[in-house]
Amino acid sequence: MKVIRLLGVAVLTVALSVYFLVRNIGSGLGALSVENGNWITNVSTGSSDAGIMLKATIAMGGLLASTRENSMYYRLDSLDEEPLRLNCRYRIEGMDYDADWWSITAYGWDNFLMPNQQKRYSFNNENIVRRADGSWVIYVAAEEQTVNWLPVGPSGAPSWRKRSGHDFDLLLRLYTPGKAYLEAPQSAPLPTVTLEGCS
Repeated sequence: MKVIRLLGVAVLTVALSVYFLVRNIGSGLGALSVENGNWITNVSTGSSDAGIMLKATIAMGGLLASTRENSMYYRLDSLDEEPLRLNCRYRIEGMDYDADWWSITAYGWDNFLMPNQQKRYSFNNENIVRRADGSWVIYVAAEEQTVNWLPVGPSGAPSWRKRSGHDFDLLLRLYTPGKAYLEAPQSAPLPTVTLEGCS
């Protein structure tokens, strides 16, 4: 009986330790984040001076992150506090950005690419179809679109498996970003995302 009691205390101690660690890391991610409209970036991802808690935070929030001078990432999972949904159509508009290379990718609720018959997971400055003035539009939807269609569907994850209330994220990658992104990530030029409707 005493062994069972000690085992129970040990399990409870480990569970509480994990809970408080995850909560502290989650708080760290929020504290390190910078908002630019609906997009969010983490300003300390890739820091060489990071302490142990900061490194743990970056490990959870900055997958395969390199230094900021080499790459920056902006994430969008909601529009005006409304989570991104698979049954909605979104319009992303922009121009080329001050970076050697950029891309916009859709990731599912589980942080993985979203399977689709077109095997199309992102657009970048090399494969996007532009308008006459150099600007472009990407349509994010489950239903097929006429140009620059980024498929997200056909259905979402079970609600009990979602890491949050949204069905998917959009991730903007900027490789070798320009001065504006390094010095003022909260106001640097980014794509605009508009909700066009939901079924």
